[in-house]
Amino acid sequence: MDLMFKLPVIAILAFIVFSLAQGMYFLAKDDGEADKTRVVRALTTRIVLSLVLFGLLILGYFLGVLQPHGG
Repeated sequence: MDLMFKLPVIAILAFIVFSLAQGMYFLAKDDGEADKTRVVRALTTRIVLSLVLFGLLILGYFLGVLQPHGG
């Protein structure tokens, strides 16, 4: 896997972890008065980023950038 494909994958993974931590923080610390949808928005962002990452990996496979290895 070359560097032009690794960097977006690593960046998306970092954003997924950040969004998950953000949702956990909002779930633990919010009292629910200011904005009741922050947890849902953070977790929705994580799901969308996960789908984008999955699509990117599928695209990399079909373009021949990713090669499966047998075992």
